[in-house]
Amino acid sequence: MAAEWTVDSMYHTVVNVTDLDRSIAFYERIGFRVLDDRRHVHWPDFVATNFGMRVAQGQGVLMVLERDENGPMLDLIRWLEPDSDAWDQSVPEDMRVPRILAFRATSVRALYDELRAEGFPFTNEFTGPFPELGIIGVCCMKDPDGTIVEFMELEPGVRHSQANKALGARS
Repeated sequence: MAAEWTVDSMYHTVVNVTDLDRSIAFYERIGFRVLDDRRHVHWPDFVATNFGMRVAQGQGVLMVLERDENGPMLDLIRWLEPDSDAWDQSVPEDMRVPRILAFRATSVRALYDELRAEGFPFTNEFTGPFPELGIIGVCCMKDPDGTIVEFMELEPGVRHSQANKALGARS
């Protein structure tokens, strides 16, 4: 008889970066802390095999949210092999499919006002509320390597945007 299996939780998300120190500072500013610094670890060969790559080496850190130390981690990786500077830049930025990290936030308007005053690169003005969607407010900015970081505040008791109810499904 086969063993039963389950997917238990989100473990970590890899965020590719070009300057590890700059990215650590960015994510620390929004509430993360370094859990494990792996800048000097030599990756075993199976890492490349796992990802279907010829070679895989990098420098990284695992980061957790101060407020959710047992939650999912960010794995910031500066690729050495292959070189992360080789990312395809041939498509205009406003036509690329974005890389997005989305976070649920509290007092998202205050977050927006404070970080905007510090010069963080927001992609939009603060928007909301959208009561029909259960959204108090939302804003997005880019991390140092262009990953969009979205902050959304939802109404109490709402687990996710109510877009399906409010906007209907596509036919």
